[in-house]
Amino acid sequence: MIDLRSGLVAACLVAAGGSAALAQEFPLTIDHAYGQTTIEAQPQRVLTWGWVAHDVVLDLGVVPVGLPRVSYGGDAEGVSPWTREALEELGAELPPILGEAAGEVSLEAMLALEPDVILAPYSGMTEEEYTALSQFADVIPFKTQAWRGAWQDTVAVIGQALGLETEAQALIAETEAMIAATTENHPQIAGKTVLNFVNRDDGTVSVRTSADPRSLLLTDAGLVSVAREAADANGYTYFVSHENFADLDADILVAFLDSPEAADAFFALPYIASAPQVAEGRVAVVDDEAVTMAVGGAISPLSLRWGWEAFIGPIAEAAENAR
Repeated sequence: MIDLRSGLVAACLVAAGGSAALAQEFPLTIDHAYGQTTIEAQPQRVLTWGWVAHDVVLDLGVVPVGLPRVSYGGDAEGVSPWTREALEELGAELPPILGEAAGEVSLEAMLALEPDVILAPYSGMTEEEYTALSQFADVIPFKTQAWRGAWQDTVAVIGQALGLETEAQALIAETEAMIAATTENHPQIAGKTVLNFVNRDDGTVSVRTSADPRSLLLTDAGLVSVAREAADANGYTYFVSHENFADLDADILVAFLDSPEAADAFFALPYIASAPQVAEGRVAVVDDEAVTMAVGGAISPLSLRWGWEAFIGPIAEAAENAR
């Protein structure tokens, strides 16, 4: 795991529900998809829902009163490895685990933890769930659409809600600097064109557009996305049949697959094996659930520090073969 915290956590209290000694002024109002939420005072009992939020809260030195379960890439208790490491670093016990992060909100389980604020900026929280929870706590759902938004925006709004805006901006800057430094360590990456995709197991692959968060990470690292626009104006992907896979035109491809076995089966398919990037070793394969989640799902500064080198290593190898 890359350590770039630079004393950030030292500026924050680490006790459950803790907060920084120096905070921005309250009350403050945050706009979101369902209207506005005014937080009157710095929260003392912080609850998170969906992906990303709990990792950002921990990275800011605050231990949530409860965590969502994250099964994909998580351990038997539904905790991602970087989340568990952050709890250990803060000397905190594992908070109660709620339901699946991508599932329905359990109102009763959440309210039993008596939160002051419920942070769900990267989630699928419905308006009905938001309305019900707002009767008992301040709730911050997503800004515009469910499961949408850059990781920087998620960090920024959580920092604002917790009164830790300065710390949040420092965390964003440190993480962006880590990503930008990739081409210094792997100069062969700079300027290479790239497409990233997942296999759909229906005879097609789903290619991410240039606006997709996974594609943005690659371009921030010095690569050049050559993805076309999605057919759906609100979409982040478009589909390419296995028969047309060899027509994908990029120096390197980045493949997100669920396991080494799934990767072996995919690349053994005749249409896939004949693609020039596959034949020439110009494909970077991510076939570990935890790494996929860290850089391709629940993206946060915490997850990126944990998974960045495991992600970039195969990409650098593919870029070397593309010279």
